[in-house]
Amino acid sequence: MAIMQAISALLGQLQAGPMQERCYAAHTLASLLEAEEAKYKALVGDPHTSPSLRNHYKIGKLLNAIKDEEELYDAVVDQWVSARSATLEQQVAGLRLLLACLDCWLFQYPLTEEALVEKLGHWAVGGLDKAAVLGDEPPSTLQGLLEEARQTYAMGLLAIALANEEYGDEVVQTPMVPACCSYLQRAVMKHRPVVAAAAQAAGGSTTVTSGTSSNTSGGTAGEQQQQQQQAAESPLPPMLVAAAAAQPEGFPD
Repeated sequence: MAIMQAISALLGQLQAGPMQERCYAAHTLASLLEAEEAKYKALVGDPHTSPSLRNHYKIGKLLNAIKDEEELYDAVVDQWVSARSATLEQQVAGLRLLLACLDCWLFQYPLTEEALVEKLGHWAVGGLDKAAVLGDEPPSTLQGLLEEARQTYAMGLLAIALANEEYGDEVVQTPMVPACCSYLQRAVMKHRPVVAAAAQAAGGSTTVTSGTSSNTSGGTAGEQQQQQQQAAESPLPPMLVAAAAAQPEGFPD
């Protein structure tokens, strides 16, 4: 198969050669995994209900090819992610490749290494109070772009790690959870005008007063068309739109 030949070539390129080319191979390999996993999810829905089913699709064959190169996988973890001497470019490429694999495999090595999970937490939450949210201008420098990418991939890996009950119980007692919640709140609040337009386009205008909301149908056809256009252009995913549109009710007494 042509795709397996391409994977074999990428794995070979990942083992030797100039570091820039090795990082490029890691990104290319991760991109293929991401694309094939997306196709698989579109076909079967929840991909984790029957993990062995993947073996009958391209994504399973790609993952098995990587598993067969266990020493190479371990080298990426040790030299590109865990090592203090790793460059930012290596960290980003290594984290992306690990995330592409572990998004399918879920909790397993190297997320079983507590020191690595601590490092992921540092990368994910460090500077989160100033991190860009969806719709912000991208960083203007390569350094900024790489740091943002490292934070993003580290956050994804950390989310998988925290599915482990032992890690999860520890993290809820640290500042990590409030930091993430604060970031999500900032992202949601920034896009509330867009969310209001989406809500209006979906079912009439929304009026908010003194912490309460009420929906009233109506509005001119031109206004509704403009609202629908604003909702369609929203960079927010539907789940985030719904979350932002909901009015907080607080905790019950």
